Amino acid sequence: MSDSPRWRRQLQLWLILGIPAAVLAGGFLLMPRGPVGKAGLLDLLGTSNHGQLLSPVAPMTDLGTVSTSGAEVDWRSLAGRWRVVIAAPMPCDEDCRETLYFTRQVHVRLARNADRVERVLLAVGGELDARTAALIEREHPRLRVLLVAPERFAAWPGALQAGWTGGQPRVFVVDARGAAMLFFTPAHSGAELLEDLNHLLKYSPDS
Repeated sequence: MSDSPRWRRQLQLWLILGIPAAVLAGGFLLMPRGPVGKAGLLDLLGTSNHGQLLSPVAPMTDLGTVSTSGAEVDWRSLAGRWRVVIAAPMPCDEDCRETLYFTRQVHVRLARNADRVERVLLAVGGELDARTAALIEREHPRLRVLLVAPERFAAWPGALQAGWTGGQPRVFVVDARGAAMLFFTPAHSGAELLEDLNHLLKYSPDS
């Protein structure tokens, strides 16, 4: 009977070490392997998501975006952070300005997760007009602005799945590897976008 306390202590030690190891192993097995795996993970974890699931996911590398200076942007160089991409026709109309506003509020409300996310305006039209540029400088100084030709964006699989017609903006949630996973229309609220972002960030590795 004298070995019983020692045996119990050893069992407790193995449980303490074993449970975290099992959790880490399970997390590794659940990590998505490619577009199909990502969609499957969202199906598993995002059964209550508010945004519309893109299936298959849409790589941002297919868009051919450029910076405001005209330099081509390789989305692979932007890897490491999640992004909220606001795709809007130029010039930025009332729907566009409202979308910029509520996505900014969502970004602020992410609190400690805010640094893991970047907002991007995808200006569909090939150039940024002076009024929109002034609005961004005044009210959205941390917003990254990228440009894309209308015909290139309209042919992108993400735009096709989101029902893009060249009118109202669409908001895409893009993962840290550059794949658009969800889209939102003006019918969605900021609270719905915030809830989906928090859910995805909770189950993704820190970027």
